[in-house]
Amino acid sequence: MTDLISVMIVDDEKLMLEDLSTMIDWEAYGYQIIATAFNGKQALRKYREYHPQVIFTDIRMPFMDGIEMISEIRKTDEKVSIVLLTAYEDFSYAKAAIRLGITEYVIKSEITENSLSELLNRLKANIIKAGKRERYITDRMLEQFFLSEEMTESADVEQILKRPEHIIMVEQDLPISLSGEAVPEEIVVHRSKFVEILTNEKITGWDLDVITAIPGRKMVIALSSTESSYGSYEQELYKLARKFQKKLQEETNSSFTLYIVQGRISLYEFKRFYDENKNVFLEKYLEGVGEIRKLDCSQVQELGKEQIVVSSKKNLSMENMLKEPDSQIRIQMLHEILSIARTDGVEQFINAAQAGYTALKHAYEKIETGKEVPRIASCWKEWLDAARITAWLEKQVNHYHEYMTREVNGYSRVISDAVEYICRSFRNPDLSLNDVAAYVHLSPGYLSGEFKRETGVTLKSYLTDIRIEAAKKMMEDGNYKIYEICSAVGYNSSQYFSQAFYKKTGMFPTEYSKKGGRKNEK
Repeated sequence: MTDLISVMIVDDEKLMLEDLSTMIDWEAYGYQIIATAFNGKQALRKYREYHPQVIFTDIRMPFMDGIEMISEIRKTDEKVSIVLLTAYEDFSYAKAAIRLGITEYVIKSEITENSLSELLNRLKANIIKAGKRERYITDRMLEQFFLSEEMTESADVEQILKRPEHIIMVEQDLPISLSGEAVPEEIVVHRSKFVEILTNEKITGWDLDVITAIPGRKMVIALSSTESSYGSYEQELYKLARKFQKKLQEETNSSFTLYIVQGRISLYEFKRFYDENKNVFLEKYLEGVGEIRKLDCSQVQELGKEQIVVSSKKNLSMENMLKEPDSQIRIQMLHEILSIARTDGVEQFINAAQAGYTALKHAYEKIETGKEVPRIASCWKEWLDAARITAWLEKQVNHYHEYMTREVNGYSRVISDAVEYICRSFRNPDLSLNDVAAYVHLSPGYLSGEFKRETGVTLKSYLTDIRIEAAKKMMEDGNYKIYEICSAVGYNSSQYFSQAFYKKTGMFPTEYSKKGGRKNEK
């Protein structure tokens, strides 16, 4: 019985569950049904208890549907075979679920004894084939060891962990998320694909002892060799790493950085080095991805702990950089901010780049146009390392300023937005040049000059014109008292309002009101 492939069937229809369980002699085909469940929530609990090798599951179920359940399982288990049971109306939904690693999907109404037996034979052949690969992944406990803080209690695994090996670590080059979104799942190469590619690659002069996953979507390959000299070890190991890298890139169309450990080291020692020196593996984002890098695990390399960001310019920030009108100075500021951060370490560079993205995002939100900064799904290849991120941010900053200087209603975009903001906010008695400048992301001095150049009047004069025109309309309406109008158009002082009104119209408000037919003015 221990050689039988374990199965769990999940369906909220009791009749379907019974039919599938009794349609054929499962044991005759090499299977054993170890659990059934009526919904995804119950199935997830039983999966964690029994760890079946194959799951047959419906899509639409109460409490937790099949897609959500599969998504949860795939977070920790890429090996389990999953067969999706679907109705005709679920067909497009089932196709969309393939990205979660569905082994097969079948239409419920078309399941027969023959089709089910053929399916089980196919699954068994694939599981046996995968099992041959799994001999390289010595034990699930080995992977758990890399995820935990303590040494495993298994004597067999402990012996493997302490055995000196030649080690290559493989890491897919995934983008830094400037926008805070998760990396798109469709671009991620999962563990099962790693194993399939690496174990299918023919190698000579090496025994592939272990392939195991470690946190951060990395794979560790442990090898032994019969070569006699250390020099040839290092040279041949580099050739093998280059071969693995080329094959991975060809099969997945993705970039990979590989690390070669100098000399021989146990997996236990490598984990200790990895846990204490995680910043070492971030350096690729500064120095360039897609390379083969060497690791000296005999030394502790804790990077960037004593470095401090120092800037001689207090106003050097992404927000102020966006406000700078001169294009050359603006780009110089961007590069200086990123250069200072880069000098201080990869984490500081990432923070600075994310601040640049956020500044652009907020700038577009303030002008209320619906335009926004591109998101990770459309430009992840440009977020893979410092050089590409710097170039991308420079391009986006230039796009923003090109957009802001386009003509709208005879004015540049920025002056048009300033005018629109004044027209919307003039009733605020505290509205100032600084407020308008902050809204359009320009310095007050520059906005003042550009506003006068394009409109022919100062911003203050334009604001006064808007307020007086609004006051005149209220007076002509005949239903408001002067003090009510004064407050409604943004003046705290009736005296100041009267002076401004007289300066613009040649009449005081009471005179204009009487001329307009006000009957109740006192």
